[in-house]
Amino acid sequence: MRTRLNKFLSLCGVAARRKSDILIQNGEVSVNGVLEIKPQTLINPDKDIVSCNGQILVPQIFEYYIMNKPRFCLTSMSRTEKKKTILDYLPNTDIKIFPIGRLDFDTEGLLLFTNDGEFAHKISHPSFMITKTYICHLNGKVSQALIKKMRLGATLSDGFLKPNEITLVKNNIEESIIKITIHEGRNHIVKNFFKYFTKKVNKLKRISIGCINLGELETGKTSKLDYNEVIKLKKQIQIKES
Repeated sequence: MRTRLNKFLSLCGVAARRKSDILIQNGEVSVNGVLEIKPQTLINPDKDIVSCNGQILVPQIFEYYIMNKPRFCLTSMSRTEKKKTILDYLPNTDIKIFPIGRLDFDTEGLLLFTNDGEFAHKISHPSFMITKTYICHLNGKVSQALIKKMRLGATLSDGFLKPNEITLVKNNIEESIIKITIHEGRNHIVKNFFKYFTKKVNKLKRISIGCINLGELETGKTSKLDYNEVIKLKKQIQIKES
């Protein structure tokens, strides 16, 4: 299957697409031993030999995982943290994967991991409208009138947020449970949203990102996404398989 030369460099982990353009235009890339300076040149990765500064390039193998992150666990890849981190729960793999976004220390639920930078960017960036759904345990009772106000959105310190969907799941004097779907990813955004309405979040769990659901995955466990799950999610973010 033919692909653009600049995209092939990106797939090989040489550089992001724009930096790859510069490398090609600067005469640092050859195809089958011939210098190529047009980033949009089509190549066949199965047949053509592409080199950058004399080094033959081989596409990276991308992998995609989900984790049910426990509460009181840092979304950090640092080995110097004193608290538990997601590293304590990740499987051993020859490929270096990283989390897409983060969950707060006291927030549990779905985290995506990959070594695919373009994929991670498009999942995270709000312009691609990838939804995230949370189950929120709030202090006290929530009236239907307040739910209606929440559906209209709130102006937070870092910008306006209007939920894609908000549903009252359980409601009593001690605690209310709300399911909220948003497509933003700002720091503490769900907690800050409910704080705007003077409601404290006692417990927060992310249960889905786009078409990927947490399902029955146990707390602290990690699972590799299968081919169909990855393709379905890529279709949502309009990454063309070319």
